Amino acid sequence: MAAASILLVVPLTAQAVRFTYELEFQTTGQSLWDTGTETTLDKTAFLGAAWQDKSARLDLIAGNEDTNVPNPLRVAYDAAFGACRGLGFSASAGINGQSARVPVPALGSRPSVRSCGRFAVGCKIAQGADFAKRAAYDLAFAACKKVGNSSSTCRNGRSGRLPVVALGTAPPQFLEVDTRTGVAVEGTSDGRVGLEFGIEIGSGSVDATVSYAATLDIPDTGVLDKANVVSFNPNSVLAGTNVLTTEFADFSLSADAVFELSGSVTGEACIVPTGCVTGSTPFDIDATGPILSVNEDGEGGILLLGQKPPVFGFPDEANGFPFTIDAGVSSLATATLHLPQPEAAGGLDSTTGTLKASAQDDLVDLTVDVDAAVSLAVTGGITTDAFGFETAIGNVGSVGYDIVDVKIGPSIDLRQDFELDPTLFVQLVFDKAVMVAGELVTELISAWDLLPDILFLDDVTMVTPTFFVDAELRNDTLLDFDLDFLVDLLQIDFDLLGFDRQFGIGNVLAQSVDLFQSPDLFSNLFSLQGFDLQVGESFVVDFLAGSTAPNDVAARSAVNPIEKIDLASVPEPGAVAIFLIGLGGLVLVLRRTTINS
Repeated sequence: MAAASILLVVPLTAQAVRFTYELEFQTTGQSLWDTGTETTLDKTAFLGAAWQDKSARLDLIAGNEDTNVPNPLRVAYDAAFGACRGLGFSASAGINGQSARVPVPALGSRPSVRSCGRFAVGCKIAQGADFAKRAAYDLAFAACKKVGNSSSTCRNGRSGRLPVVALGTAPPQFLEVDTRTGVAVEGTSDGRVGLEFGIEIGSGSVDATVSYAATLDIPDTGVLDKANVVSFNPNSVLAGTNVLTTEFADFSLSADAVFELSGSVTGEACIVPTGCVTGSTPFDIDATGPILSVNEDGEGGILLLGQKPPVFGFPDEANGFPFTIDAGVSSLATATLHLPQPEAAGGLDSTTGTLKASAQDDLVDLTVDVDAAVSLAVTGGITTDAFGFETAIGNVGSVGYDIVDVKIGPSIDLRQDFELDPTLFVQLVFDKAVMVAGELVTELISAWDLLPDILFLDDVTMVTPTFFVDAELRNDTLLDFDLDFLVDLLQIDFDLLGFDRQFGIGNVLAQSVDLFQSPDLFSNLFSLQGFDLQVGESFVVDFLAGSTAPNDVAARSAVNPIEKIDLASVPEPGAVAIFLIGLGGLVLVLRRTTINS
C-alpha cells in the first residue's frame, strides 16, 4: 500500500493545480506583559555595592607584650652568692644564712680516779693527783654548762664561726616585660549601599499584523481512484504585510537610597611601663531615604527627597528638566527625569521567521550623595552627616570615623525587545464525511504545514478552510545602566599619644560600570491573542468531473471564536473534531521551540 501511494503521488503532483491563499491576520490592544489586556508590570531593582569582612588596620605599636630581659636582682644575687662562697662559706650558709658562734674547747670525758692498796704509798700519791684533775674537770664542766652549752658540747667541744646573712633562693634570671609603645586603630565593616529602583508600568498595548501565503495542490481527481488518499502538499510562508508595534503605558518610578552597614572601630594606645588601653565602638545601621518619586500617587506627582519640587524652587513639570539640590558646599543630588515612551516598531526577520521590534528611551540621569541623603532622612532634615562618630581611648586620646561616603551616578534607559512567533493553523470543514487516520470526520484542525493525507469517500466533496494564527510573544524589558559609583568606606582619623593620622578601607567599587546588558527587569513568553480569522473560499474535490480551485485568492476576515489550542483537551466545534496525534510520525499541532533571548 505504501509503495502504491508513492506511485500515485508522483503523477498527482505533476497534474495538480497550485493555489495560494493570501491571508492577513490582525490583533490590536493586547497587553505588553501577558495574555489579555489588563496585565501590568511592578518590579524593583537594586543598583549598588555589597561587601563582607572588609577591614583596615593601622599599627604603629613597637615592642612586644612579653619580652625577656635580664633580671637585675639576679645579677646582684649571683655577685653576693659568689662572694659568700669565696669566703669559704657553704652554699647552704649562703642561701639560708648562719649566726655567729663562740668556740668551745672540748673537755673530753671526766677523768677517772685509780684504786690503790692500803700501803701503796706511791699509788696513794698518784690517786691524789687524779682527784685534783677530776675536781678541775668538774669545775670547768660546770662553768661550760653555766654559759648555756650542752653536756655534749662541753664534753666534745665545738669550733667558732662568723655570722652570714641569708641570701635566700635565687630570683629568676629573666623578666617578662611589656615593652609595647605607640597606637593601633582597626575598622571592620559589612554592608550594602546604593539605590533601589521601583518601577510600575501599566498594561500598554501590542498591535500586530501577520500575513501568510498559504499554498496547496488541487489534484486532478478526474484521473484518480477514490481508494487512494489525497495529499494537498500544504506550505506557508510569511509574506506581505508583517508588522509588530507597541504603545507604552503610564508608569511610576521610585528611587530610594539604601544604607545597610554593620561593623566596629577599635583603638589601642600603649606606654611603657603602664601597658595598653583600648576602646571600641560597634555600629549597625539599616536605613533608607527617598530620593525620587514619580507618579506613585497615580496623579503624576513628583517628589524630590520626599518633598514636592517647589520646596527646592523647581517646577512641578519635570520632563527633561535638570535639577540640583545642594547641601552646604557640596551637591546632594542632581537629576534629569524623562518620561519614557519606548514605542517599538518592527517587522519580519527572514532569518528567524519571526516578527521583531525593539525600543529604548531615556528614563533618568541621577547623581546622589547617598550617605548625605539618608542622613537627612533619618535625622528629619537636621544634618547630612549622621554617620560620623568618635570614641575615647582611655584618657590618652580618641578615634573619630565616618562610616561611609557613597556617591552614585546612574544614567538609566528603559529598553524593550519583542519577538512574535506565529504558527498558521487551519480548520477544514467537509460537507460530507471523510476519513483521516482511520476516523470518520467532518471537521479537521491542524497546523497548515502538517496537514495530513485525507481519504475522500464520496464522488463530490466541498471543502471550506478557515485559517487562524497561534502566536507567542516574548517581552524582554530591562533597565539599561551606565553607572559611575564611588564608595569611600570607613574613613578613620585619630589623635593618640602625639600620632595624628587618617586612613580607611577605601573604594569597594573603584571604576565606572557599564551595565548595558543588565539582568532583565521583566521577561515573559506568552500567548498573544485577539487575531481575527481568515475564511478562505471553498473548493471542490470531484472524482467525476474533476476538482476545481477557488475563484478568489483573498480570504475574508471573521471574528475568532476558536480558543487557544490545548493538547490536554480536544474541542468538538459543532460536529466531530479530531486533533490527530500521530500518523506515521506526523505531529499535527506544531509549536515552535521557545526562543532563547
